[in-house]
Amino acid sequence: MKFLIIHGSFSSPEGNWFPELKEKLLLLKQDVILPQFPVDDWEELTKNRDTYKKHKESLSNWTIYFKKNILPQINPNEKICVVAHSLGPLFFLHVLSQFKMKVDCGIFVSPFFEIPYNETIWQFDYVNKSFYSNNFDFSLLKSRMPISYVLYSDNDPYVQKEKSIEFGEGLHSSTLLVRMAGHMNSEVNLNEFPLVYELCKTRLDLSWYQKFIDHRKEIFAIDYIKDKTEEVIYLDSKEVEKEGIFKFRNLKQSGFCTLFTKIKLWDIQSRYMEENREAAKRIKGLTRVIILYKENDLMRKTIREQIKEDLAAGIQIYICQFKDVNKKIEEYDFGIWDNEYLCVVHDDEVKLSSRKKDIVQANKWKKIVMQYAVRINSLDELTKYKRV
Repeated sequence: MKFLIIHGSFSSPEGNWFPELKEKLLLLKQDVILPQFPVDDWEELTKNRDTYKKHKESLSNWTIYFKKNILPQINPNEKICVVAHSLGPLFFLHVLSQFKMKVDCGIFVSPFFEIPYNETIWQFDYVNKSFYSNNFDFSLLKSRMPISYVLYSDNDPYVQKEKSIEFGEGLHSSTLLVRMAGHMNSEVNLNEFPLVYELCKTRLDLSWYQKFIDHRKEIFAIDYIKDKTEEVIYLDSKEVEKEGIFKFRNLKQSGFCTLFTKIKLWDIQSRYMEENREAAKRIKGLTRVIILYKENDLMRKTIREQIKEDLAAGIQIYICQFKDVNKKIEEYDFGIWDNEYLCVVHDDEVKLSSRKKDIVQANKWKKIVMQYAVRINSLDELTKYKRV
């Protein structure tokens, strides 16, 4: 999805919570447009009130800038989400009326059609008045932007809450009150805005990997990934259970994994395995290949219990001998989930990767393993099992 973030009057892409929102959306591999519209200089305007004639910030200038610099970046067939603050929402209604655009969602913070003149902050009225209007074809706007949210505060010094509510009513928006948040800008130290970010995320169909990275970053306040298109992260083996819980609850379609009997951390009664089996009941598409490090590992009680529990949950079980795949594959305990990311398990470390080349390589390992794997449909078949 593409996100268009529009600042308000006297503002910039570097102000308020805009840079933080852009960074987080980029980490989720989304496209972001965060332009600088023409704005007037507050100090210069204040000093030369009677003689100031620049008028950089006007509806006509912003529309010209939008048509020249932003519209060419918008593909009619791609999903667009607009995030706009203060004057930005009103401006966007003008361009949405003028240009044929289809918008997935609008998220509008402290919006208004018009605000009463206030002599103490006359500068805003000076630059905003060319934008003021509520004479829109709201049926047309609704058809081009079927979903929208309005966020307003109960102590905004510039925009009365009634003005924002009126804006939302015109668009049939979902309105959200953010208590004691002022104008929801840097004046109240709002340099990041989690609520807006969460609303943005509701418009996305994120892969498990992207969700997990974002989840871990929020918990630990660590940048697990940077602004790259493909990444690898490493977790301590103690975190495998937390990773598994998140993974299986977000699994959508399929999963393939091996269980290498040499790995010591596996516990058939762990939350990891419980969530794995619950996911199997839900999606009906999980396969586990038990790679026997030693031939007599199949006689171990824990392995037999593992197979029994997995079969009951609907997991497809296969048996493979380590000697058959030794040195033919690089990793022996690995999982491919929704064919979107790879999980490689060692006793002391877990590797997660969404890199395409790693997924391709893991599918090659899978193909080799399945050449030597034997399907097990019941515990009775274990007594008959022999390597083929």
